[in-house]
Amino acid sequence: MSREHCHLNHRLIRRFVRRNNMGLVMKFRIFSTTAFAAISSAVHLSAVAQSAAPSEDRRLEVVTVTTQKQSQNQIDVPINISVTSQDTIDMLGAEDLEDLANFIPGLQVQAQSLNAPSYAMRGVVSDGGAPRVALFQNGVAIGTPGYATNVAIFDMERVEVVKGPQATLFGQGALVGGINFIQNRASTSGNSAKIALEGGDYNFMRAEGFYNAALTDTLAVRLSAQIKNIDGYVPNTANSPDLMGQDTTALRAAVHWEPTSSITADIFLNYQEDDSTGTQFTSGFFPVNGVVDPFGATAMNINADQVRDKLGNDRELFAATANVEMRLNDAWTLTLLTDYRDLASSEAWDSDGYAANLLQFYQSREGEAFSQEVRLNFDDGGKLSAFFGANYFDYETRDVLNFSTDEAYAQSLFGPQLAAGAGLTMAQVRGILAQAGVPGAENFGNFDTPLQYSVLGGLLLGQLIPLNSAHLERSSTSDGRTSYDLFGDVTFDVTDRLAVTGGLRYTVNELSASSVGELVRGNAALGGAINGVTLAPGFLISAATLNNLVSATAEPDGAFTWRLNAAYRVSDNVNTWLAYGRGRRPEVLSFSGAASSVVDAETLDNVEAGVSGRFFDDRVQLTSSVYYGQYKNFQTSRFDPIDGVFLIENSGNATQYGFEFDGQAIVSDNVRLLATYAHNYSQYDDEDENGNALQFAGNQFRISPENSFSVAADITYDVAGKGMLSIVPSYVWKGHHFFEDDNGFDYAADGNGGFVRVRETYPDGTAVVEEQDAYGISSLRIAFDGANERWGIYAQGENIFDEEYLIDVGNTGGAFGLHTIIRGKPKMFKAGVYLKF
Repeated sequence: MSREHCHLNHRLIRRFVRRNNMGLVMKFRIFSTTAFAAISSAVHLSAVAQSAAPSEDRRLEVVTVTTQKQSQNQIDVPINISVTSQDTIDMLGAEDLEDLANFIPGLQVQAQSLNAPSYAMRGVVSDGGAPRVALFQNGVAIGTPGYATNVAIFDMERVEVVKGPQATLFGQGALVGGINFIQNRASTSGNSAKIALEGGDYNFMRAEGFYNAALTDTLAVRLSAQIKNIDGYVPNTANSPDLMGQDTTALRAAVHWEPTSSITADIFLNYQEDDSTGTQFTSGFFPVNGVVDPFGATAMNINADQVRDKLGNDRELFAATANVEMRLNDAWTLTLLTDYRDLASSEAWDSDGYAANLLQFYQSREGEAFSQEVRLNFDDGGKLSAFFGANYFDYETRDVLNFSTDEAYAQSLFGPQLAAGAGLTMAQVRGILAQAGVPGAENFGNFDTPLQYSVLGGLLLGQLIPLNSAHLERSSTSDGRTSYDLFGDVTFDVTDRLAVTGGLRYTVNELSASSVGELVRGNAALGGAINGVTLAPGFLISAATLNNLVSATAEPDGAFTWRLNAAYRVSDNVNTWLAYGRGRRPEVLSFSGAASSVVDAETLDNVEAGVSGRFFDDRVQLTSSVYYGQYKNFQTSRFDPIDGVFLIENSGNATQYGFEFDGQAIVSDNVRLLATYAHNYSQYDDEDENGNALQFAGNQFRISPENSFSVAADITYDVAGKGMLSIVPSYVWKGHHFFEDDNGFDYAADGNGGFVRVRETYPDGTAVVEEQDAYGISSLRIAFDGANERWGIYAQGENIFDEEYLIDVGNTGGAFGLHTIIRGKPKMFKAGVYLKF
């Protein structure tokens, strides 16, 4: 299971900023120089474009976005924003957000599990609790990542990805950016329909389609659906199907109604059901088929205490959204945005990747979220435009987590700690047990044939106590947050070219959480009240919560977030901007045993300069920016195997800066190029604000490659007037990165206010490698679309050279020294056909 699963080159940069030798002034000079260079380049391109006579007829489409709570051309928005339409998504073969993120600079998505996604924007990860990357569907905050993981991407109008703190626009979850999934609305322009069928490797099958019915001039309904199935591509030698398979059924309905010329109402209903075969957790320690191979088979088993008949997750998502816009007069518009969504899931996973009952987990989760926004927009065509509003948001999740283990295997795992606790070595313990006549004493610490009797029972109690093969404990937790927001955003056109925008949001949060533990099945030889390994009630549940419901609430003080943007229009086709914003991740309730504490809010102050332009008569388009940000009170989570809980902690301050580019160009009537590049430097500072050494000082943020890029070409040929042949090669490259913020080390206090780093190891002393070297993935799509654009066929290959790469190392097993590994997708081929009506 992944880290939030229920709850288990630097040379080039350092030439720019040497943290111990440069102050903030030098950093700002570098930032300003880079920004000036970017803007100057844009001005030069604009000048060339004015004199360049286009020789081709093909043009790039104008992109419309609603990022600033109104419909605008993308070039008019003084924010770094990447926009992808459904046509582009299909062309790139990006069936989910994980694939699409490869073509969005600054975004990394690790959707290894339905319940535990990781979204990294500019190196900062949002993977549990309050999000750092705000997730929206049809303009409504989804809430936490678990409510939005693997939302099916089909029948979409577009996906907008906004970078940098956007709390004024998206709320406090947009610490470092936001993602908005915008599906197609029902249209009154006429009836239309489409169906598509696709098949491929690993018994892949996808069927999807939509039907839009214009019932009257003012009323329309749109229905769409997707069924997608794929078998697991990671062989599993244990008693559960191959891993990384999934079945998905998604249903959508949209209603559009215009009862009067001044009132528009849209309703969206979404239902999605998923059934996965589980996330691959291949052991980096236990061999399978005689070898440890992250790209080979795994051995993940399931037992009766994990409830399901196979590993994986059953999940249901439902969402209902209503958006009503009322034109009050020529200047004012009132918007009412209401949303309800719920989540139910049931998941089983094996955290050790070993065909034994060692670290077996099951979790059920239920949750609901509700939000209501009221907003007034003002625009009378003059120099001033604005919006003001209020938002109410409430969510609650309830989790039940089972942990089951065979005590004999657990004793082998915890053997070194048990021996050390008695002041002995493992060999000395074996000798003492042998002298006492304990059968199998020589197997203490062995995983193949583990000792079947309690070591502590023999050492401390002098008894021969059989170990329990079916230990079971359970924890039940809840987590809730209610937020009240007031916000406003004003734009003033100082001149025809210069516009200034200021936004402010005030947020108050109410937090709640609870936890209770239960020992369901203890060691019978010890009265069922404790386990035979540690002689404590449970391995993971805290003794303080055993049969004792502990709960806490908190109402932290309200806080402000803001943005200030200045946009200068170089020409009709080039817009430049300078922005400063404050982002905020709210306070968190954290439990340690029965004690609770409020972890301070995390903040980001970010300065950014950018340019967006269309050149050469709309045949070249780009968005680019440079940014610099400082984090305070950066929140991190870790699993505490002593108390059996995830702890949220303040890990200090951090710094990030970088550069992003997103562009496309019509090279000729037959060739369109798309390219992205991101350079990101995200690292923990050496000290906090009080001068205290930070544990992760100098570490890079996890799943944050310093450099990444993508390139794709859309090459088309007219085939004798019968239709259009298109060839789309693409390549995605990601630089070296780590999978954990600890960068593969354990930490201990050095007695002088600092920390000593020790390389993490497996039980046999082998070093753990929690990082991935640079790699590239090549894909190819070939399609033919009929001349009437009513039918088409296509074939595509993903990762056609079968590049082997990892997407994670560590996971829940890492908390116990049994790090597990998740591989990336192997080579896959698919083919499909579509019809339009």
